[in-house]
Amino acid sequence: MNRNYAGRPEAMADATAFPGGHDLSGFPPTLLVDADRDSLRASGGAFAAELARFNVPVDYEIVAEAPHGFLNRPESGYFATGMATISGWLTRTAHPTQKPATQTTTGAVH
Repeated sequence: MNRNYAGRPEAMADATAFPGGHDLSGFPPTLLVDADRDSLRASGGAFAAELARFNVPVDYEIVAEAPHGFLNRPESGYFATGMATISGWLTRTAHPTQKPATQTTTGAVH
């Protein structure tokens, strides 16, 4: 999976081929949206924590009960929740006088 993500074998040795694990100073404000029922969720949480250690404004949202790849399924309620989360974050980021970043879990969608 990592080799496919990096794109070519040589890129595997490049520390910046993957998010995290290097200096993240100057990284822009970031929204991470994770699926509650995703085996890769731990890496999203770890990246959010790493961004916070570098004082990067980060919002880490977990869509309750959502499976991996839910943003690829526009017919699902999880997709709607994820898109509302993203839209809300963009609105708050464009108007920074609203409430500060937090880590939350969004409500369950069936």
